[in-house]
Amino acid sequence: MLLGYIFRRILYMLPILIVVTLIIFLLTYLQPGDVVDAMCGLSCPQEIRERLREVYGLDDPFVVQYLRWVKGVFTELDFGYSPIRKMPAWEALVGEGRWGYTLLLVLTAMFVSWAVAIPIGIYSATHKYSPADHAFTFLGFLGISVPNFILGLFFIWLMVAIVKVGQIPVQFGCITQLTVGEFFSPSCRDAPWGISKFLDFLWHFLPPVLILSAANTAAVIRYMRGSLLDVLKMDYIQTARAKGLSERVVIYKHAVRNAINPLISMLGFWIPYMLEGALVIAIIFNLPQIEKTFIESLENRDYAVVMSGLFVFSLILMIGNLIADILLAISDPKIRYE
Repeated sequence: MLLGYIFRRILYMLPILIVVTLIIFLLTYLQPGDVVDAMCGLSCPQEIRERLREVYGLDDPFVVQYLRWVKGVFTELDFGYSPIRKMPAWEALVGEGRWGYTLLLVLTAMFVSWAVAIPIGIYSATHKYSPADHAFTFLGFLGISVPNFILGLFFIWLMVAIVKVGQIPVQFGCITQLTVGEFFSPSCRDAPWGISKFLDFLWHFLPPVLILSAANTAAVIRYMRGSLLDVLKMDYIQTARAKGLSERVVIYKHAVRNAINPLISMLGFWIPYMLEGALVIAIIFNLPQIEKTFIESLENRDYAVVMSGLFVFSLILMIGNLIADILLAISDPKIRYE
């Protein structure tokens, strides 16, 4: 039954994905200028411009360009060619481990934020108006209010201060000196994996994770607290207490299970939100992620890479919603697979 439900949900995604490809291509097609302008500049002769546009198929009608791109995407996983980077657009977007680093950062930050926020939200709801609840509420508003780039600048200042004060006098493996930015120090980037390289990676990886999870943690705390407070007012909770069930069973077996359903349903929208935050962090810390490549391609009018990025982000949103629907169907027995 669950497999049939998943199969139908995937079938529903296909027409949406086709509409998404049309919107993506139309948005890039209507942009002023193209990659030839970025390659040649304003002083490029018109003959060379026309020749390049012919080589890259930019002089074809809109329908021809769109159908060629869609055919390449769905039949050969070919997202086009990047003249700026001189490689296939897909490789330019996700190559050199960029996709792996992005996925690792987003999933880690999401796990950390939910693992921290859910227990805090439950505690705040079950200890309403206590000093701890007021403290968590204040921290929640603070986390939502402070932008990621402010936290990023603060962490850079803090890491630079640590680097200046705590220079490593003795070499430890590949670590010769603490650095700020990217995922590895220059001396550890090409070194084989070991304890020193892992510690160097943690030094560069943990600040982006903490920054990315801060606002998400604050939001989940507020949602979990409010949802659980609403559930605790329902009649079946009072009935469970009247039957003599322990407060722990009432809270964790009955109330939390229903209170967490709205958060699960929003899981699909949280993933693009995390990717948006990862973009700011990638720029601040100079991280090799697909978001940074996407912005650079947008600035250079490398629209083959831009369309690849938009397609990937749209697909992630749909997959996130699919996962949320599946988890919600498993969590809530009232939801029928039919």
